[in-house]
Amino acid sequence: MNSQRDFILEICEAEHIAVESLSKNYILRLRKGEIIRTVYGPFWDINNAAADKIACDKCACYAMLNESGVPAIEHQLLSHPIRRFGFTGESGVWTNALNFFNRHKVIVVKPNNGSNGREIHLCNTVQTLELAVQEIFETSPDVAISPFYKIKTEYRVFYLNGECYLIYGKSPSPDDWRHNLSQGATAFEVIGEKQALENLAKRAANAIGITFASVDIAELEDGKIVVMEINSGVQARQMLQQLPHLRDQVKNIYATAIKSMF
Repeated sequence: MNSQRDFILEICEAEHIAVESLSKNYILRLRKGEIIRTVYGPFWDINNAAADKIACDKCACYAMLNESGVPAIEHQLLSHPIRRFGFTGESGVWTNALNFFNRHKVIVVKPNNGSNGREIHLCNTVQTLELAVQEIFETSPDVAISPFYKIKTEYRVFYLNGECYLIYGKSPSPDDWRHNLSQGATAFEVIGEKQALENLAKRAANAIGITFASVDIAELEDGKIVVMEINSGVQARQMLQQLPHLRDQVKNIYATAIKSMF
């Protein structure tokens, strides 16, 4: 029992909060007295709508972080010239992609609104760039492109109401450069000095005005730490499959979130 829904049911039973499952259990409606709150999949109504949308948009999130002076990996938007803007199109989409590629030489191409580790392409030639953009445009109106950095370690910080509650790291498998647990990366608990990671996560969350999130931070080979993205959908299932001893800590995060909602 390590899914978010399992945790919520356990916590709400202990807190005497009624739970109603809707839409094949994807929506949970929590009721205590006259107060009703909603959890939609991994998304909680503890966050305001604007912050949630910004976190789900890699390029918009980078723009907010950059404007606030938070070190972050640059994401530039490429929008489908027909699907996004109609037949008038956005001029210069491919020119912008080529200019970005020529500036950085090796880039990462992925859907702007996330893909759970899928459809992430490492492009070191114009041909691979073209194929990657075309593939993503088949299913998504927006592509995010970013410089490729050699990442020593990737971290995920669980943030809630101004505090950081848990940090774990991710190491890629030997045959994959990505740090996604769904793609074979290995999770490990972070112990010891965490202050720099916590400070950066708090700055990032404040920059977009989000209340409950997980902040992904990359430690580059030169030791610099930068924000990769902010996730408004807070999930821990795959991490707990590898680190089951952190179950109580994750449950405490959800419990703190739920109690703050009533």
